[in-house]
Amino acid sequence: MLIAPHPDDEALACSVILQQAVRAGAAIRIVYVTDGDDNPWPQRALEKRWRLSALDRKRWGKLRRAEALAALRVLDIGPADIQFLALPDQGLTDLLLRDCNSALTRIAQVIDDWSPTDILAPSIFDIHPDHNAVAVMMRLIFADFLAGGVSQWNYLVHGRSPAFFDRAAQLSPSEAEIATKRDAIRRHQTQIKLSRRRFLRYATRPERFLRVERDSAVWRDGAVHSVSRTRDNLNVDLRFTADPFRMQRSKFFILGRDSLGRKRACQIRLPGCSADLEMLNCATNHSIGIARYRGHPFAGEFTLPLHLFSPLHDLFIKVDRRSWFFDEAGWIEIPSVPSLTKVALSMISAEAYSLAVRSCTGLARRDA
Repeated sequence: MLIAPHPDDEALACSVILQQAVRAGAAIRIVYVTDGDDNPWPQRALEKRWRLSALDRKRWGKLRRAEALAALRVLDIGPADIQFLALPDQGLTDLLLRDCNSALTRIAQVIDDWSPTDILAPSIFDIHPDHNAVAVMMRLIFADFLAGGVSQWNYLVHGRSPAFFDRAAQLSPSEAEIATKRDAIRRHQTQIKLSRRRFLRYATRPERFLRVERDSAVWRDGAVHSVSRTRDNLNVDLRFTADPFRMQRSKFFILGRDSLGRKRACQIRLPGCSADLEMLNCATNHSIGIARYRGHPFAGEFTLPLHLFSPLHDLFIKVDRRSWFFDEAGWIEIPSVPSLTKVALSMISAEAYSLAVRSCTGLARRDA
């Protein structure tokens, strides 16, 4: 089963593995989380209009669905194996932080109904906000709903995070597979209108997949330089790049669970100097605590009280420094306290990290 945030992600990141799965006779299911309908710049360029109404977006979403079906036909995957969930494009981070329970239940039901043995889903390190939000959703779904026996593999479309690339298994495509992938990408005409060269480069980029496993290591990414967690506090050391646009829009998100296991998310606006800062509940925008920042615009340390979050559950943190469509980095997962007394982020090279990966050249459906 492939979980794709938008139409085109199947072609860009998974065309080769899907070709190999088809040849192996595996049952395949493609699930699109959004229709990719909030895609204004290509739509404006293609339709030669500036103002876009809700009906315009809906029409664009239908067009992108049609392109996805055309791309999958190139890969010998038919409409019966495809499902669209139509969740809000460019709105999945807000959904994750404010009220994602219904979305999680819906995605979990889709997975349970089809019973896959392997799931391909976006990486938590992808810098597209929709992609890394879906990645966190999948972690929550696996924790809440799914029994053992289902393997989850992550792919990355946007960004060059070493936390992903240093550990991911790589497929070596044949020339025929590359040609077919290029043909599938070309079916997304709305997307290559403004980005033909960038999109077609994906045809020759090796596909990589990282198996999601329970891991006590915490992987550094973006502005987060180091982090430690105890039962009482979370300490995060931040190092920022000198990007004035990102600095003006910076927020810190933390997502976890309360003592009853309910999901809770907070946000803090990053300051330019040492300060005590309100922690705002993302769902209500009410103040629920005080965090401390000590530093300056380019580096500092956050200390966050964790009495609001259960130590029995993982935390997810993100420094939100978005520029145009993309984040500076994705989310970072921090293990629950019972699995550690203190965690420190590490950058582990591919040579130093021994990752046991089985072949990811086939997708199978359980009991198929």
